[in-house]
Amino acid sequence: MVRTETYETDVLVLGGGLAALRAAWEAARLGARVTVCVKRKLGRCGSSAITSGGYAVAHPAITPQDSWQRHYADTLVGGALINDRRLARVLCQEAGERVEDLLQLGVPFARHNGAYRLSPSGDHSSPRVLVPVHMRGTDLTLPLREAVLASGVQPLEETRALALLVDDGRVAGAVGLNADRGTLVVVRAGATVMGTGGAGRLFTVTSNPVDVTGDGYALAARAGVPLRDMEMVQFYPWRAIRPFKGSRVPIQPSTFAVGARLYNRRGERFMARYDPERLESTTRDIAARGIFDQIRLGEDVEGGVILDLSGVSDEDFVATNLKVVERLQPRGLSFREVRFIIAPEAHFIMGGMVIDEVGRTPLGGLYACGEAAGGIHGANRLNSNAIPDTQVFGARAGRAAAEAARTERPGRVDDGVLRAWARRVEGLGSGPGPQQGTLAALRQELQQVVSLALGIVRTAAGLEAGLTALDRLRARLAATPVTTAGEFEEVVELECMADAAELMMHAALHRTESRGAHFREDCPEQDDAGWLRTVVVTRERDGACRVATRPIDRDGDETVLGGATPGQVRRIEGEFVE
Repeated sequence: MVRTETYETDVLVLGGGLAALRAAWEAARLGARVTVCVKRKLGRCGSSAITSGGYAVAHPAITPQDSWQRHYADTLVGGALINDRRLARVLCQEAGERVEDLLQLGVPFARHNGAYRLSPSGDHSSPRVLVPVHMRGTDLTLPLREAVLASGVQPLEETRALALLVDDGRVAGAVGLNADRGTLVVVRAGATVMGTGGAGRLFTVTSNPVDVTGDGYALAARAGVPLRDMEMVQFYPWRAIRPFKGSRVPIQPSTFAVGARLYNRRGERFMARYDPERLESTTRDIAARGIFDQIRLGEDVEGGVILDLSGVSDEDFVATNLKVVERLQPRGLSFREVRFIIAPEAHFIMGGMVIDEVGRTPLGGLYACGEAAGGIHGANRLNSNAIPDTQVFGARAGRAAAEAARTERPGRVDDGVLRAWARRVEGLGSGPGPQQGTLAALRQELQQVVSLALGIVRTAAGLEAGLTALDRLRARLAATPVTTAGEFEEVVELECMADAAELMMHAALHRTESRGAHFREDCPEQDDAGWLRTVVVTRERDGACRVATRPIDRDGDETVLGGATPGQVRRIEGEFVE
């Protein structure tokens, strides 16, 4: 018999990064009993722990020359105008309050001469990005972790969510697996918050750690939750592949606002062809496509393009590229002494679960926040808008979930669902198992399929081929025998990865234009007349994906944007504000 652990709580939070931590903390502060289920370690997993931690904010005391309205306008223009206006407005209005919360927790944002150091960025019309002193996500996650634990939240670490439990059309919690103990974990909850992050590990080259595999998207879709904008995958343009081999070292966006340039093999400053106004200080979608074009046209140098730092001062580079400096110091090297080659990497999913202003999904009892949710960033996320997103909507989702749990008691758990999962894990042994090599090969093949179909440049033929390849891969995965808990975990994760990839491919195939991070080589033009809409994907009960479009509510655009169009470029005054 499979051992089962059962818990009952008011609010269940799935995930362990910044969005999940913030949701758990907020719910606990309202007096709710909170349980957090995370497949690795709370506050030390996912993209949150390894991010550089930039926080974009317009705050009267920090950026007196700025306003939330300007931040909001930048967010809409950067998102190619398919952002959910309500969500984007909330993000920019409340980012200031939430950064105050982080400061009270002791998060150490960098200062210079008594003022906060603000990094400029080509996609913000004013310098408004705070960075933590060590430029590490743990500067933020660990203080939040301590606050969460101090508030009495119960952590269930090393516990992977397997499925949402749905009772009479409402989420009643989740069933998970703790492979170390070989136990099924059942958590009954009045409300559930998905803070499960993105899906960057679907790609062969990515900034995301190994545990960011689209689990939340897959679990939500299986339960009938609609997802939006899943075709919008941001590729971070500026990963230094030389002199760093095999490890992720990013060049920060502010580097280009203070003078860095890019050149191809022929010594051409090629970004002039893609954004003649902003050049290298453009948005991430345009920069990634420009660099990728040089690579596929054979104008690359060692698989990337040359980064020229001759126009950047030592002070500016060191202040915003601490990771680079730290990697070079053990070799006794200065950044002036090495040759930098950079190339794009998969980074962030703009899409996710459909939510309202408090993170509520269309499925009763379920909330979402952070990268698990869609609509805030439109077709392209601005630099450092991700961290305020986790804090603003993590807080809102946690608060709404706690309030809902006061009146909604944990629902009934379907014994049939539990028996089905118990059958899958019954008799599994410990250790890696004999099929690990086969499963690793399937993972690598899946990543290659996704990278080809959903890369920086897409076509209908490539997406259709990707969907066919996914079907074949799923059949082979289902036929692979599983004998250990480790193998079972790998299979479950691969199933989630395949499901998330399928949702993304259907959305990308449906949008027959190019917009933001979604570039269709067979439909290269942006079609504002026909495609100022969001693509919504829903998984039906029979497993099929249904794709539809919904109009964007553009009320008030003219007032905020002053007639700006998605293709409009803006000159950014790129200086550090001291």
